[in-house]
Amino acid sequence: MNLEQFAALSQVLTGYGQETILPKLDTQHQAAEYLATLYTPGLVPVATLQLLTDTWNTISAMPQPTYEMQVKEQIMGNTELAPVAKNIIYMWFLGIWYDLTVPSGTSPNKDFVVSAQAYQNSLVWDTMGAHPMGYSEGVFGYWNTPPVIPPLHPPIQ
Repeated sequence: MNLEQFAALSQVLTGYGQETILPKLDTQHQAAEYLATLYTPGLVPVATLQLLTDTWNTISAMPQPTYEMQVKEQIMGNTELAPVAKNIIYMWFLGIWYDLTVPSGTSPNKDFVVSAQAYQNSLVWDTMGAHPMGYSEGVFGYWNTPPVIPPLHPPIQ
């Protein structure tokens, strides 16, 4: 899967548009970092990545209004692809990769924060109208005014 394909799939999975997922002036290269994480050896079987790419290529060749329904059925409804797609969503919203090989809540696990940049750029902060703990670009005293909650970007149900 190339960067443009990954970005298009990520848009459908997160509900955020291209200006967020793969902006024209991309100084953070967040999509590229998440794509590289997805292809880190040992995280996702190569056959699963190929199936995800092939499935997305089939879906993206269909009329765009059907993308969400097709992703829900063919990717989120597929027991092999759904965990990978959920991890793509987790990376975008939380900046975290969750280990696919160990059931949640058990140990040992290999969950990890993708990077400090991924944490700071996580969509969760925009979604809830906040900033990452320990990081803010606000000017001194910004906390004195109520936050403006942005409109929600609904993910696929």
